Amino acid sequence: MSYKYQAYTSDKKIVEGTLEVASESLAEGALYRAGYERIISLKEAKPGLSLEKLIPSLYGVKTQEVIDFSSQLATLVESGISLVTALELLGRQNASKPLKKIIAVMVEEIQGGGSLSQALGRYPKVFSHTYVQTVKASEQAGHMETGLKQAGGYLEKQATVNRKIKHAMAYPIFILLMAVGVSILLITVALPPLIRLFDSLGADLPWMTRILIGAATFLLDNGLYVLGGLVLVILLFIFAMRQPSVKAARDRFILKMPVIGNIVIERSMQYFCQTTAMLLQAGLRLPAIMDIIIQTNRNYVIRQALSDVRDSLMQGEGLARPLAENPLFPPLLAEMAVVGEKTGAMDATLVTLADFYEKKVSRRLESLVAMIEPALTVVVGLVVIFIALSMIVPMYSILRSIH
Repeated sequence: MSYKYQAYTSDKKIVEGTLEVASESLAEGALYRAGYERIISLKEAKPGLSLEKLIPSLYGVKTQEVIDFSSQLATLVESGISLVTALELLGRQNASKPLKKIIAVMVEEIQGGGSLSQALGRYPKVFSHTYVQTVKASEQAGHMETGLKQAGGYLEKQATVNRKIKHAMAYPIFILLMAVGVSILLITVALPPLIRLFDSLGADLPWMTRILIGAATFLLDNGLYVLGGLVLVILLFIFAMRQPSVKAARDRFILKMPVIGNIVIERSMQYFCQTTAMLLQAGLRLPAIMDIIIQTNRNYVIRQALSDVRDSLMQGEGLARPLAENPLFPPLLAEMAVVGEKTGAMDATLVTLADFYEKKVSRRLESLVAMIEPALTVVVGLVVIFIALSMIVPMYSILRSIH
């Protein structure tokens, strides 16, 4: 948070400025440590409108930065450097401006008596709840560097899976956008001169050309209205998607879709196995782990199924039996949970299973792209051919009549 202050210096001069700290009490402490004898005023600064707030994805802390931060901080702490000194060193390195600001605030909070997990917890958009709980558990066990390494490795695994998903969908989206762009260019730039030519010659136009000209004329004459209507539809869609009943129906529909439903389920199982394994290694108990996983899962149906497993777990039924009773969970997951419970090595069993599901998701993504690409190519080809024929056929007819 930003705090504006006015204070007296030791030579009775009034100074003012802004501090980036986590709380008002920390701001007061920082001012007194800086040598200001008396604070005249201290209040939270109202956030102004900026590109950083409008487009946080461009100005926020990147996942790779958090991974590097975790690894470097773990190494420094492990080598015997104090936590505050390690954070100050990282803040002076090549960290981005947003991360430097966060590190500076964290240093202030830790110097004020707070813990690292408390300081991390103030930035849920940067450090996830799972990340914070891992660090907190390792703090309590006296092995902070271990928790930081685990959290960093966990983030790297999740980032790898997310990158695969993005890369798999990048090509189809690019082709679709290119097709839309070419179509708009043909209709708005190439077609208007041809329409004037056809009108001046009084040519008899085929049906496909009449459809294209009608659509182009409508778009050119009512472009602002069409754009406004499109924006309105998008806003209404976003509003509807935020309603709990609509979100639940959407999530049910997604899970029933061929291929995509399997990808969503297996991606959730990979996340479940990896997160549970890491938090077990950090020292958390299964009920607390289930709470964390339920909070961070975005699919309503899967979240509800996990809640049922958590309730059965609290009643002493273990993990394997509730998983086996719910048809949403793959049988392999329940069978491996039985092995983990019998051997007492649930974390190692789930790590193996997480790797299995990660590979399975990758294969399904490849299959999905292999299905989408030819279908998309055919659709784009048909649209382009329709537009091209709509412009070429009447021109050919006109040239033939002239000859």
